[in-house]
Amino acid sequence: MTLPLFITRAAAATALALTASVASAENLSGIWRTATYQGDYAHVRFGPCADKICGVVVKTFGPNGEIQGGSLGKTIVTNMVSLGGGAYDGGRIRRPDTGQSAPLKLQINGGSMNVKACVGPLCRNDTWTRVQ
Repeated sequence: MTLPLFITRAAAATALALTASVASAENLSGIWRTATYQGDYAHVRFGPCADKICGVVVKTFGPNGEIQGGSLGKTIVTNMVSLGGGAYDGGRIRRPDTGQSAPLKLQINGGSMNVKACVGPLCRNDTWTRVQ
């Protein structure tokens, strides 16, 4: 039995739309709000940098709203590579206030991202949320 052509096309279009929405949900590109640390947080824009993915601080916020913080414009995430399934690895995250950096793993789950940075046996896990 063959299906009418319009049903086959509709099924293909639906499958393509679902694939695109899953891919975009797992895509690191865009702006993410960091976790709040001592009342401060930032918006970080992820995008291509050479053949990897980097994150640059595009806005900074304090307890009373937006501020022109010292980390504004700084690249704080470097060399991320997609592993598929919303997982990213191979990069580093840098603290703008101290310059220290640590290996970084990211896992996107819809509009949130688990951010895990470890120095030796000590790890910090945060959740960032997609802004755009």
